[in-house]
Amino acid sequence: MKQLQPNNQSETRMMRGMAITETSKISENEDGSFAVPSQTGKNVLYNVKLVENKWICNCPDFVYRKVQACKHVYAVKFWIATNTYLNNQPKPKVFAEDSIQCDRCGSIKVIRYGHSGKQIFYCKDCKHKFREPSLLKKAKYDPELITLTLDLYFSGLSLRKISRTVNDHFNLELDYSTIYKWIKKFVPIVSDYVNSLSPQLSKQWHADELFVKMRGGQKIRDDNVTGFVWNIMDRKTRFLIASKLTEGRDADSAIKAFREAIQNAHGVHPNKIFTDNHRSYEVGIDKTFDRYVHHVSKCGVNKPNATNNRIERLNGTLRERVKVQRGWKTVRTPLAEGMRIQYNFVKPHMALKGKTPAQEAKIKNVKNGNKWMDLLELSLK
Repeated sequence: MKQLQPNNQSETRMMRGMAITETSKISENEDGSFAVPSQTGKNVLYNVKLVENKWICNCPDFVYRKVQACKHVYAVKFWIATNTYLNNQPKPKVFAEDSIQCDRCGSIKVIRYGHSGKQIFYCKDCKHKFREPSLLKKAKYDPELITLTLDLYFSGLSLRKISRTVNDHFNLELDYSTIYKWIKKFVPIVSDYVNSLSPQLSKQWHADELFVKMRGGQKIRDDNVTGFVWNIMDRKTRFLIASKLTEGRDADSAIKAFREAIQNAHGVHPNKIFTDNHRSYEVGIDKTFDRYVHHVSKCGVNKPNATNNRIERLNGTLRERVKVQRGWKTVRTPLAEGMRIQYNFVKPHMALKGKTPAQEAKIKNVKNGNKWMDLLELSLK
């Protein structure tokens, strides 16, 4: 049988790399790089290392011909795959979860060297100082600090109190306006991710609206300009399906809220919705859903026909937060969505035995610990 020949130089290098793996001894260096014997020169070793997720080699083929991957790089990849996945050997030190690589030379001989908003490291090999690698490129502060401020804000602290607390404890000069910029930047990113998840919901929903102070909303009194947050919650899991901020309290606003809930529910259709006696709900339900939904109105706290206690308890939690705020500026503010994320994914509930509504709704990639950090990492993948 005629032997198959490689049809391009890349395949040639790949086949030569496999030959090196089979015939030569590749070893891992202390700094996380790999020593690969030359096929032509005796006692010649080439150094292959991983720098910022890119493999580099000091062989002439890589240095002078500028190839993307030389045969020595392929040899290291095959060697790692063979040892790790076929022979069940430990992964190389450079892939360890606690390893930190120098962003200049790729060495893992790195020590901690102070802190300035981000952890500073010092490379013993090339004497280079660098900041901790971050999933947020070109960010001055690390994601742990950013997500901490998000958690503190949506837990109830004001921007100025968070700024003072963080500056006192971490010796920083973080302005409160920077924290609000983080809210405007990262809440929509996390929101896009969590709204792509499919919670396991029941067929019964609760709906209610909450007054918030804002510019340009309806005038309830001459001195009180108010908007409305329409909250729609699943009865069983207490998962807050939608939290829609509008300037009005009319049927069109209710329709917008129910449409957002349908989108976030990913195909789950309720057969019963509990609301209070406001006329906008009846019109909103009739014009939104394309099939019959039993509307239970005149609900509230300890009402004789039906209670709306679950969502009234939610409104109490949200009301404690918004009543100390000086007003939301626009219906496009990320604050309502940020509070929904905090309520669903971050805050544990006594009624759910310490679980979050997201965990109760069987969203599997929700972990314990710094949940805002987990959500941000998953959102940026």
